[in-house]
Formats: sequence, C-alpha cells, structure tokens
Amino acid sequence: MLMSEVLILSQDEVQSCLPMGKTIQAVRDAYVAFAKGRVQLPPVVHLDVKQYNGEVDIKSGFVEDFGIIGTKIASGYYDNHKLGLPPGVAVIVLMDLKTSMPIAVMDGTHITAYRTGAAGAVAADVLARKNSRTVGIVGTGTQGRMQVLALKEIFKIDEVWAWDILEDSAERYAKEMSERIGIEVNAFAEIEDVVRGVDIIVTVTPSRQALVKKDWISEGVHINAIGADGPGKQELDPHIVAMADKIVVDSLAQCRKIGEIQHALGQNLITENDVHAEIGQILIGEKPGREADKEITLFDSTGLAAQDIAAAHVVYKQARENGLGHVTKLLNT
Repeated sequence: MLMSEVLILSQDEVQSCLPMGKTIQAVRDAYVAFAKGRVQLPPVVHLDVKQYNGEVDIKSGFVEDFGIIGTKIASGYYDNHKLGLPPGVAVIVLMDLKTSMPIAVMDGTHITAYRTGAAGAVAADVLARKNSRTVGIVGTGTQGRMQVLALKEIFKIDEVWAWDILEDSAERYAKEMSERIGIEVNAFAEIEDVVRGVDIIVTVTPSRQALVKKDWISEGVHINAIGADGPGKQELDPHIVAMADKIVVDSLAQCRKIGEIQHALGQNLITENDVHAEIGQILIGEKPGREADKEITLFDSTGLAAQDIAAAHVVYKQARENGLGHVTKLLNT
C-alpha cells in the first residue's frame, strides 16, 4: 500500500483476523507497553445521550511498540435491541505514528468486545487461583459472553452461574452458552446466588448503583469489575473494594475518575496507597500477583485505548497478509 492509501475493514473481516487467543496476547502486550512508559493516553471523552438512553466514549492514544496512533469511537445505546440493532457500536481509525497519515478504518465493535473479554482473562491469569473452575457472571449481554470465552482460554472452567436484570435474557444466555462452550451454565434470579462461593466473579452491567454486596464475597475469590467504565457507573459495594487484599487497576490515573475504586476513594474507605498495582506492573514482574489462595483480589478494568490499538494492529497486519479489505485514498498527496 502507498502512504496515501487507507485500508477499510468490515466487521466480518475484522472477526476473521482476531480470534480470542490472539486478542489475549495483544491485550497483554498493551498492558506491558503501558507499564514500560511506551504509551500515551489522553483522558477519555465521555458523552451522555440521555434522550436516547445512550452514551459515547472516545478513546485515543499511541503505542510506540506498534508505531500507531489509534482512536476509537464507541457507543452504548441500551434501547437499540428494540430496533433490532446492536447495543454497542464502535469504529477505529489507525494512523502512522511517524507521519500521522491514516492507514486504516475498521469496525471496532468486535475488537471492543474481544479486547474487553481478553482484559478479564489477562487479569485473572495472575490474580485468580490457578485451579479456578467456577465463574459467576453479573450481566448477560455481549460481555457476559466474551468474559467466559476468554476465561476458558486460561482456566478449566466447568460451571458458570449467571444473573441479569432481565430474567429472560439470563435464561437465553444459559441455554446459548451451555451449547456454545459445552459446560454447565445456569441462570439465577438473585445476584447473591450467582456470586457466593464461585472462584471468579465478573460484573458486566451498565449499572449506576451497587449490585454486589460485601457480605456475599467469599474468601479467595477474584473479582473482575468490568462494567463501571464511565462516569457514575458502579457495580460493587465500595466496602468490597476496601476488603480486597489486592486492588489492581488498568490505569490508576483513569480509575481515579471512573471505575470502582473512585467510589471507595470518595467515601474515604481506601487511599491510593491501598491500590496494589496497575496490571502491567504485575505482568512485567514489578509487583506480585496472587500470593495466597485465601486472598481476595479485585481488578478494576476501565478500558484503555492501548488495548484497542494493540488488537487493531493485529487485525491490520493479518488483513494485509490475507489481502482483505477495501483500499481507498482519502488524502490528495
């Protein structure tokens, strides 16, 4: 391709280039690059579109390892299902870091779904007990599916318990996922029944109030807090954050403003000194991961543009190798 040419990739083409295994490695690479100071990320731009029960996040940055600037515009429109449309849509633009020339425009919906699922797997790999086999899922939308698919790449999961505010959604999830991954998946009407006694808890809802209570948390559990990725969002009782033996974040600077730890900080239940590490610090060996089976560990995942860039880079390279996509010229050069 010439420097003035841009590769356009559809969702089907992106999917064919990015299986979950490759996504997990890409997210791990992104966290490592972030920990080593080779990533620049400005604050997330968040737009509330309340009249349509929607929100839009704009995440941007660059990763020196890949020589790429990336920007993602991602939405969550929670009434879209009434129109037969997906609740989440995203578009990613890639530019060359040395010249700023655009090199690709691609569907970001698949990338967002997979990289978010992969983030949970990367964190659980170093924070959950190695013999973890049971997972409690709070929220049975796209991420309820992606998180389990990713965790199965790391652990021998043999049972999943699921809850959703829409009971029929949880029932559909249980039937679909049981068939899809060949393990026992059960839906429950109460969140408490889903989170008590499991090895890994995953929260993946757009909730703006605490759903999971402190008294339901078992010794030795690992929690992936995924849903609270925007202002005002919350899924965990802040006392859960305070009781965790290890609090791990993707970006402390970002989690001060969004995510679960901001609520515990705001209530003076913890200080920033109580945050054990950013996940990248554990991956590069700067901080330890889980050290004892009895530890309660928590990963506060708010989502980094570096994850999108790393995954999009994998897609871009694979698409070029396979001759996929449509090439066009955007600029006169």
